[in-house]
Amino acid sequence: MAPAPCISGERERRGESSVDDGEIRWTDKTRYDGSRKHALKAWQYSGAKIKLRPDSASTVNDLEFRDYKGGTADRAAVAQYVRDSGTAATDYIRFNRDKMSGRSRAFMNSAAAHELGHALGLCHKGSRVLSLMWTDIASPPITSPQAVDKANYSNLWR
Repeated sequence: MAPAPCISGERERRGESSVDDGEIRWTDKTRYDGSRKHALKAWQYSGAKIKLRPDSASTVNDLEFRDYKGGTADRAAVAQYVRDSGTAATDYIRFNRDKMSGRSRAFMNSAAAHELGHALGLCHKGSRVLSLMWTDIASPPITSPQAVDKANYSNLWR
């Protein structure tokens, strides 16, 4: 399958990712461990080029999974990828506890895998292709990278 274009105004860029030297070193300060584990496993499919590894005492933390209270308003995000462009800075995948509370495991897994896609440098995709990277969580939720997501990932990280 061919890569799909980003929605208007977005681009896929290595420089917008959390990737450092072919890997993302991560830490975990979230109550949504099951969804974090799912997302990490989903993006480590056969052929994935970027390694996702826990941070250690001898490495630099690239990404932290964290929770926050973001409210339940319609415009409040379920989860978000927050990029810090500083040198040796830590980026974040943040889960909105107010929006995640009471959701199905599939919904939470979809949110986590989608945000990790952003940490890998992927953009949002339009609704004309079946993609984990849609702007909204599908019903039923898409919980892992689809063929088009893998094509965009491979194109970005070849």
